Amino acid sequence: MMRIGFLRAATVGATLAVGLSSLMLAGADPVADRQAVMKEVGQSMKDAAGINSAATFDAAKAKSIMGKVAADAKKAAGLFPAGSGTDAKTLAAAKIWEDNADFTKRMNELATLATAAGGAADVATYGPAFKAVGATCKSCHDIYRKKPS
Repeated sequence: MMRIGFLRAATVGATLAVGLSSLMLAGADPVADRQAVMKEVGQSMKDAAGINSAATFDAAKAKSIMGKVAADAKKAAGLFPAGSGTDAKTLAAAKIWEDNADFTKRMNELATLATAAGGAADVATYGPAFKAVGATCKSCHDIYRKKPS
């Protein structure tokens, strides 16, 4: 009998937790959230460019910076819910929602390439890997980002 009461309490608790987390997400600002994440990616790419020479390369820094880019790319892929493209402050192009599968694929590719760049042991390996990460960022911006006015 005691066991059934515990299971009921656990079920009610879990249901409340899911409901509250849904309410918190519904109140979030996806435009501000994704802009913050993309600014982090931009700063990480600047930091990554700063270690792209024989004199400045540091494998531990590369791993840390590129790990952040990979994590942010994965996070950003989920910050484009339907209907969030109409906000006047967004630079997200409508194409994101028209071809979300390709957009998501590109974000996953960015994460994969960043992880690979982070595994570089020397600048000779890091340089081309970093360049591939940058090219992927650019290709996505070319298709899925409005030009700032």
